[in-house]
Amino acid sequence: METRAQLEARLADRIGQILHDEIEKNGKASLLVSGGSTPKGLFEKLSGLAIPWDNVTISLVDDRFVADNHPDQNGTMVKELLLQQAASNASFVPLISGNDIDASLKEASAAIKSIAPPYTIVILGVGEDGHTASIFPDSEEMERAISVYTSEALMVTNSRLLPYSRITFTLNALLNSKHIFVHCYGVIKGRIIDEARQQEGARPYPIAAFLNQTKTPIEVYWTE
Repeated sequence: METRAQLEARLADRIGQILHDEIEKNGKASLLVSGGSTPKGLFEKLSGLAIPWDNVTISLVDDRFVADNHPDQNGTMVKELLLQQAASNASFVPLISGNDIDASLKEASAAIKSIAPPYTIVILGVGEDGHTASIFPDSEEMERAISVYTSEALMVTNSRLLPYSRITFTLNALLNSKHIFVHCYGVIKGRIIDEARQQEGARPYPIAAFLNQTKTPIEVYWTE
């Protein structure tokens, strides 16, 4: 079984090639990333890739509603680890701003319009409850977040078990992309991926709504 570092190097190369090809073909590319501890090594590898980052726009699939530069904000990690070295030339569209979550949602919804779908690449993580982005199994907003009929690209969600309200992309919006990668580590998450592939609907594991759809190609990058 490959190490995490080997997997990150392989995934970084794959992402870099897709971004490079997209820029050559269309003049620009987009990359929506996830937070948490899993992508730290990947972000560091991506940041050093020799691609024309000034033609890449980066945003997040979700973020916690905390103050800018707070250590729990996914945007903070993106700025500290991904928007470095060569990738410092990329454009970044944050999801969180100000002190009011409804105003932040409105501002982010307007800002992401600068990233024309289909998004080039979306990178999703998986929680140990099977959530992805900020689409939680215990969230009152989950059904709306995974509805194929929603026209919302972003929405506010909450988990009863976790701190902070979140702003997240919806399933419908994220499926409007060319490539989706699921990136996760550990025995528990590997089991969740296997079980989610067999389940119907989005419960108990919301990640299943992505794994079991046929609209957008999805690749899983997992190791222990």
